[in-house]
Amino acid sequence: FLYCIMVSMLLTLRSGRPLRLAVGSTNPCKVDAATNALHSVLNATNPHYDRARKDDFLVVSSHSSPSGVSDQPTTVTETLLGAKNRALAAHQTSSDADFSLGLEGGVRFDEDGSCWCYAFMAVYCPSEAEGRRWGIAKTGEFMLPALMTRLIKEGVELGVADDVVTGRVDSKKGGGTVGVLTGGVVGRGVYYEQAVVLAMSGWTGKEVFWRGCGPDGEVDEDEVKSCLARAKGEKVSG
Repeated sequence: FLYCIMVSMLLTLRSGRPLRLAVGSTNPCKVDAATNALHSVLNATNPHYDRARKDDFLVVSSHSSPSGVSDQPTTVTETLLGAKNRALAAHQTSSDADFSLGLEGGVRFDEDGSCWCYAFMAVYCPSEAEGRRWGIAKTGEFMLPALMTRLIKEGVELGVADDVVTGRVDSKKGGGTVGVLTGGVVGRGVYYEQAVVLAMSGWTGKEVFWRGCGPDGEVDEDEVKSCLARAKGEKVSG
């Protein structure tokens, strides 16, 4: 009952219309990551996908979309809200898109004072028939260097702190902090791509993701009881 990505692929075949994705950012790194991720999804799930004709299968538009949160979110809640706000803003700008995507980077502080960097991907499906579902995923986290952490605590945005500490310019439009800290092994694009693919799992893996759920997304209690009984039986027999 979700607006499965396979439905969009069938639209591509039947009507000649490619899948349309609106990205709530004009940052080239983020747009490229979203584009590459969706092409990977299409390549894996659509037997008719042809990378040589990739523009026939996917059209991506980029939009300057406000996050509605601070320039440097410092909590998981605020960061996720920023991603969702960007996705909704992109949808409002490009309402004919099949999906809209918001990407928001954030940091959080541990009790020991360490600062951890991550990003949320929020995919919005505007289909009335499918209940306007969300797909959410979060990148892996990594600890930031002490000097960058101190600057962020003083109110400096991570991208600016990165530029100051590393001597780079506009690092957030390139490999980002994750790129410099991993020696280029994990660039910002790759870092985002996997999370975008994961955010699509409610559509690409819908049979498992939404098993036992009703149209409202709530888990059916009878299904829970049935699964618990089977789980307990497996444990006993094991």
